[in-house]
Amino acid sequence: MVLHERWFTDEANFPVQFDTWASPNSLIPIATAVGITALATIVWRVRGRRNFVPGPIALGMPWENYVRLLTWMPLVIGVHMGVTLLVSGVGRQLFIPNLELPVNLLGGVLGMIEIAIALSFIYGALARPAATALGITWLVGIFVFGPLRLIEHTEILGVAFFLFVMGRGPLAFDMALEQLNKPVALLVPWAVPALRISLGIGIMVVAFTEKLWNIPMGLAFLSEHHFNFFPYIGLGGIDDTKFLLIAGTVELLLGLILITGAYVRLVIIVTLVPFNLTLPFLGWRELVGHLPTYGILALLLLWGDERPGKKGALVNALQNAPTSKE
Repeated sequence: MVLHERWFTDEANFPVQFDTWASPNSLIPIATAVGITALATIVWRVRGRRNFVPGPIALGMPWENYVRLLTWMPLVIGVHMGVTLLVSGVGRQLFIPNLELPVNLLGGVLGMIEIAIALSFIYGALARPAATALGITWLVGIFVFGPLRLIEHTEILGVAFFLFVMGRGPLAFDMALEQLNKPVALLVPWAVPALRISLGIGIMVVAFTEKLWNIPMGLAFLSEHHFNFFPYIGLGGIDDTKFLLIAGTVELLLGLILITGAYVRLVIIVTLVPFNLTLPFLGWRELVGHLPTYGILALLLLWGDERPGKKGALVNALQNAPTSKE
């Protein structure tokens, strides 16, 4: 269950209980997630970093088409991030529903900046300066809301870095001046790993702040949203508290494995199930808040593992990919 209870509860009533870090409810999930991650990473490396889930090349896609498909991913990620920023700016929120901006000059300026960045990403106009502004806005958010709330969403910082490096890709106003749309060649090898690691960190932090170290918040959420499905499949002994511990362990495991880069496609497919399963019950707030994550997951599903030989050739291809209409 990869979701944000904080978006649907009054988080002021549920501070993170850091003093529970040494309790069994914390140590057992940590040990479980770290152990499985270590084992999976070792097996992945021993097997030559091969993924269980075949990628486009293994399914018969020509290399040139694969590279061309990847060059469209900055457009996908930029538009996904842009829609979230546009809704957040108009709704006077900083990126996500629980970060409500104050009704003053600062709140107005930050909302206006979000809208400007959103339009830049959607139209592909001055996307690299807009990506820089997004990163700076994320840092400003630390001073407004505290570091914890922003670290829960490090994927936004990853998107800022990715779009700064890659540009906004095709169908962009920046294509009129090709230099604006060309990737920063020196940083291209780090663009996708930055997205993967930043998303992994965000998922891992939320596992603690909204579940393992914040059981009361999770219970309040489950009292209104009955996502504990175990009793319906004959496992009535798994109450809401145990369900939260299981969900937190799974989130922690997904975050750690994403950081290691092992079995990326398999992890993405597993992650997409709970992401999509909650949408019919939680509605537009859940969808819009997670749009940037959907874009990242789509790219990682295409990108797959991190084999040095293949990725070296792919990075070179992306660096030299056409960024103009010809």
